[in-house]
Amino acid sequence: MFLLDAGEFYPFGSCVDKNNQLRPVGVYVDDEYPSALTVLSILEKNVKKGVEEGNYKIAAIALEVTIKENDVVYDAIEIRVFEDGVKDYKEYLGYHTYGTHIEFFQLNPSF
Repeated sequence: MFLLDAGEFYPFGSCVDKNNQLRPVGVYVDDEYPSALTVLSILEKNVKKGVEEGNYKIAAIALEVTIKENDVVYDAIEIRVFEDGVKDYKEYLGYHTYGTHIEFFQLNPSF
């Protein structure tokens, strides 16, 4: 929705809490227009803490990125995944925006 409406979005997070409920993970920043990096930094800190303390079984943060692969540049979403006892990892979804919809595709960058 954010990509269709505004063509961009701030990083955001979601988790599965200790009661197996899917929940959004938000941040409060005392700034009307914080940088995406500020939001990401706070989200990542809060998500890692929630996983370490057992409040979240698994959590993820989504953010906009640009990926260059074989001299082709893709708009993409990076999904950072955090789970207790598992090394943090990232997944990438490339996307193309068309007037009324977005088409997603798997990316496997080698970096």
